[in-house]
Amino acid sequence: MPNVGDRVRVASTKVGQAMRIGVVTGVVGRLLRIRWATGEETTVAPGPGSVAVVSKGKGSSSKKAVAPAKSTKAPAKKTAKKATKAAPKAVKASAPAKKPAR
Repeated sequence: MPNVGDRVRVASTKVGQAMRIGVVTGVVGRLLRIRWATGEETTVAPGPGSVAVVSKGKGSSSKKAVAPAKSTKAPAKKTAKKATKAAPKAVKASAPAKKPAR
């Protein structure tokens, strides 16, 4: 199982597609957080034989448990919803309409 800092090669899921190489930035159980050469980061739950360690990172040890890397995305702004009550409409008291004289 790869550790944080290891360079890994991940097999493609489509025929004819090239393998991807990246660096493991986080490990939680079976999940791997990988930063690809393109700069993207992906969380992967690899199947048997789909991930190969290309080179070991500095200080990698199989006994270390490391939390996943924190996202660099800014948190979404929360907008407070205003509770609006419909004000009762004022009803005008009107006199009954008079019938025209014949």
